Amino acid sequence: MFKNRTKITIKGLNQEKVLNNLSQKVKIFNFKRQENQISHFEVLYSDRKLTKNILEKQKIEVLSYSHFGLVGFLLKLVKSYGILFAVLFCSILYVFQFNFVLKIDVLGEKSDLNGEIAAFVESCLPTRLKGGIDTFKLEKMVREQFDEVSSISISIVGQSIVVSVNEVEIPSEMGSNFQPIVSLYDGKIYKINLIQGTLAVNEGDIVQKGDVLVYPYIYDSQGEKRETNPKAEIYADVWVIGEETHYDWRMEEKRTGKVKVFNEVYLNDLLVYSNNKEHNFLEFEIETEKKFLSKNLILPLYLKKIYVYETEFVEIKEDFDNVKEKIIQNARQKALIFLQENEIIKAESYTLREGSGWHQVNYIITLSRNIGG
Repeated sequence: MFKNRTKITIKGLNQEKVLNNLSQKVKIFNFKRQENQISHFEVLYSDRKLTKNILEKQKIEVLSYSHFGLVGFLLKLVKSYGILFAVLFCSILYVFQFNFVLKIDVLGEKSDLNGEIAAFVESCLPTRLKGGIDTFKLEKMVREQFDEVSSISISIVGQSIVVSVNEVEIPSEMGSNFQPIVSLYDGKIYKINLIQGTLAVNEGDIVQKGDVLVYPYIYDSQGEKRETNPKAEIYADVWVIGEETHYDWRMEEKRTGKVKVFNEVYLNDLLVYSNNKEHNFLEFEIETEKKFLSKNLILPLYLKKIYVYETEFVEIKEDFDNVKEKIIQNARQKALIFLQENEIIKAESYTLREGSGWHQVNYIITLSRNIGG
């Protein structure tokens, strides 16, 4: 697309003689005969006027001229007065509005407090202009308004006011509304180290996901019930399962190898060039990629490539015994996804279910996990 050439379509007799004479003075590319008396070829953009004069002298009818490459793109852009006006208008508007703050982002742990802080900061803004905002004054006002805030930092990033908040940490022992520790997994407990709270299970118990492990209270020496934050290390043999199903007969969508590539050039989000044409694929997959053609510009110019792959549905007959090991390994990989860092695998096994034309593998991994965290 960046080769500056002119494509010329001609009509007439004795084209070979004319083109032989023409080729002695200009370079000719991609000559193709469309019909008996109609053909087209390409010349360098700089040779277009000389080519035109030679063809006119030889009494050859010129059906069309078309320019492509970077020069062709610029010519189209110059002719598109509306596009140029829109680009200029957008550029001016962008530069003008960049001096204003458009939103307030609060970075903190509590979403409800974040919303209150954002609303308070917005109400305290004397103006939306960046130059008229005193971030140090805003920090002081937020600290005075919210006792939960231990430290705060406010800065202007781009067109956003970014508020970073650190909240006052209250010791867990001083809190209330403690919740019990519940199991997030199915497993068999083999070791318990109770730190705080009342146990609801014992070593050797089998627990299911959602079962209570430690209650959020204790009984003091007077026999009175006192709330506390439950803490414990409870280790269990946990089972994770990966499942894979194989069908002896199935239809799969596969690529045929045929592909069509289309190019689109964008100026920011404005489409300025496209060779995107319709394709005749009945079934297809689309992939896209973007590549910037310029850097450090307010309104970037980038190329979008669109790959259209033709696909077809293929009938596959595959006996389970021929791919059994592969199916088992696929099921194992699905089970391994559930492993956490530094966990030890204690045992592995699998079960097989089958029906009419299908087989299902359940791969079971037994591992040691702390379920009391």
